[in-house]
Amino acid sequence: MTNKFTVNNMLTERETGRVTKIYAMTPDRQPFDLLDVSILKHYGVVTIDGLKEKLTLHDIAGDLQQQGHSMTLTLATRDDATKFIEHIAPLYNDVLP
Repeated sequence: MTNKFTVNNMLTERETGRVTKIYAMTPDRQPFDLLDVSILKHYGVVTIDGLKEKLTLHDIAGDLQQQGHSMTLTLATRDDATKFIEHIAPLYNDVLP
C-alpha cells in the first residue's frame, strides 16, 4: 500500500534525541504533523488504547501527551520514528483525501 502522504522532515531535541515532530505533506501539499495523533482518534481510525497496543506491538518507545483537545506523541529515538512511519503512520491513509 502506498501512503497518501510524504514525510519531509523530523524535529529532534538536540540534548535527548527525542523526536517531537514528523512533518508530512498531503497529496494536495497541505502540511501536517504525523505525531499529532488526535486526528486519528477524532475520525475513529484508532483509539488511544489501540494506538498504545500498536506502539507496544512494534516496539516503538514514546510518550503520549494530552494538550487540551490535542493528543501528541513524542518518540524516544529516530529509530522509533522510522518504525512509527512504517507501521503506524499508514493509518493516516484512512483520513486523508
